[in-house]
Amino acid sequence: MKKKIYIALIILTLLFSVNYYWQNRYVKLRPVVPNEVLHRPVFFSNLFHNQLFRIANPNEVSQNFYKNIKYVLDRSGQKYIVKSGDIYIKYKYMNDMELIWNYTKRATDPAWFKLKRKMDSINGDTKNKNELDRIINGFEK
Repeated sequence: MKKKIYIALIILTLLFSVNYYWQNRYVKLRPVVPNEVLHRPVFFSNLFHNQLFRIANPNEVSQNFYKNIKYVLDRSGQKYIVKSGDIYIKYKYMNDMELIWNYTKRATDPAWFKLKRKMDSINGDTKNKNELDRIINGFEK
């Protein structure tokens, strides 16, 4: 009987370890856009938000996304790794397409950066002033 309990505990520990590794591995960050044309009905949209979004092709997102995403991730407190110029985030966050869509919108929206610049000046935070000015000027070109 004890042998069966030990085997069950070992199997549960292995399953938990594999799941933990799978969710916390780093994968390449790719922009997400709304899935505008669904050729099927959307079931349980409150539960399954990922079917409302899709991974964007490189030409569907402006180049500002690739320039500004590091600042957005830093501002959001998201951990990431840069390898060979590509940004990698944890799989459990990349799997949440609504979150990644939010980051995509922020990285391509000059109004969001202007708001952050205004809030930083109100709060007296001058540390990021030059970087925000560079980003805002990049949108105007």
